[in-house]
Amino acid sequence: MSRVRFGAVAAAVLAIGVGAAGCGGSSDKDTSAAAGTLVIALPSQPDNLNPIYGDSVYEGTQKAFNGLLRYAHDLSPAPDLASALPKRSADGRTVTVTLRDDVTFSDGTPFSAKDVVFTYEAILDPKTASPLATLLDSVDAVKAVDDTTVQFVLNRPDPAFEDKLQLGIVPEHLLAGKDLKTASFNRKPVGTGPYVVTEFQPGGRIVEEANPSYFRGAPKIKRIVLTAVEDENARVALLEKGTIDAAGIVPKLAPRVRRNKNYNVYEVRTADARVAALPNRDPVLRDPALRRALSYGVDREKIVQSALAGVGEPAYGPIMKGHWAYSAAAERPYDPAKAGSLLDAAGWTRSGDATREKGAKKLSFLLMYPANDSVRKDIALAFSSQMEKIGVDVRLQGLSFDVIQTRQDKGATEFGYGVPYDPDLELYTLFASKFASEPGDVADTAFTNYPRTRNDAIDAALDAERSTLDRGARKQHFAELQKALADDASWLWLVRLRHIVVISKRVQGVDPQVEPHAHGFSRGTSWNIEDWTLDAT
Repeated sequence: MSRVRFGAVAAAVLAIGVGAAGCGGSSDKDTSAAAGTLVIALPSQPDNLNPIYGDSVYEGTQKAFNGLLRYAHDLSPAPDLASALPKRSADGRTVTVTLRDDVTFSDGTPFSAKDVVFTYEAILDPKTASPLATLLDSVDAVKAVDDTTVQFVLNRPDPAFEDKLQLGIVPEHLLAGKDLKTASFNRKPVGTGPYVVTEFQPGGRIVEEANPSYFRGAPKIKRIVLTAVEDENARVALLEKGTIDAAGIVPKLAPRVRRNKNYNVYEVRTADARVAALPNRDPVLRDPALRRALSYGVDREKIVQSALAGVGEPAYGPIMKGHWAYSAAAERPYDPAKAGSLLDAAGWTRSGDATREKGAKKLSFLLMYPANDSVRKDIALAFSSQMEKIGVDVRLQGLSFDVIQTRQDKGATEFGYGVPYDPDLELYTLFASKFASEPGDVADTAFTNYPRTRNDAIDAALDAERSTLDRGARKQHFAELQKALADDASWLWLVRLRHIVVISKRVQGVDPQVEPHAHGFSRGTSWNIEDWTLDAT
């Protein structure tokens, strides 16, 4: 399940079609190196390019917009539309940002503080229905002090706030007074970014041209075209034909591409986890003792080798290894004997190799996964096989996202999530009790606290980590959170992926950074695409 974190769609995907990929027709100029065009394939495309409704800043390839800040290669915050890093008041509740004075939107209109105020107020306005509103729960007010100074007044210190200054800024002069949900801007955007959207046909073709007035200088690649190719085999076929320059592919297809001397194959480290969400309302999975036992029965390293062809790493908790907030204390290593003893203690006994039983009831539950995702299917198959060895029958079912969500209380779901940035950006909405909606609630349409977990220890750790700016204190609170999550065990972490990205050797300047949860070619690779060059050979 791809949870909606910062927006309804992962990135603005620029699409042309290629007949072999099941899309529209391409032209010679779309694939011509001499024309200075870079062609990239992605699995899908959105119908809205407005960053107020998307998460392109965090995940995507959309380069028409800038935030006040951006992530440097090491994921540290760096100025973007801001001229320097923000300044905080002594209590941490007033954040002042000084803006660059040399920026214009692609229509020539100067960028100023009023655009920042408009953008953040629009996200917070309930009428806008922006999926980013929850992300800005700490913001009480946004003020333009003058044309180049913005102040954010917060209701708490919000240690993750610098990450929230990465959201794309939209022009007030084009959107003020408009219904943002239906504005033509959503398909004909105007931003400050290095590229300008020149063509967008939803379900067909979108093209970006280099912005000659970009404040850091016009990008070196003059034209970027991305093609939406959902089928993973079709993407590899297009690479083999030389029709496209880049794509993300699944691990099992990597050997085919590695044999092609015209491409570089990158294994991009990510925070992208696959985890089984175990619903607290399921008749079997509602028991924490049972849930805790299951974690010891998972050989995560074997799943990495079998389902991911070795391209990944075991996942034991909500934060990736190597992150400053990671704690190893809550890890539950593979120990099938311990899993068995815990299941015995929970009343689930076994005779020989049979499925465990409690009275007349068999230990069996459903695991759902998106039917069109072969990687999640392979992970689910490996997990089911391992559970069988400890006497647990896991039935698998591939379904659409929409159908899975209507059945979230009737079985486990293979969930996908993860950002390498400040953990509070998504862990609060994933785990806090306030986001455990009741079935039928209006809020029961978002992938927040999917198992409907209500746990005081989890809530206390989350509230504590987000109430201080002291990193040492936050690290301790995150350790408490990871232990509380392991004890509750509503989430069963399995693996973290490394994304395989294939890029033509005629492209220079690729320098991947650690990537968030994403599908295909995304921001971990494209973060500096405006600095790439393209050989005309």
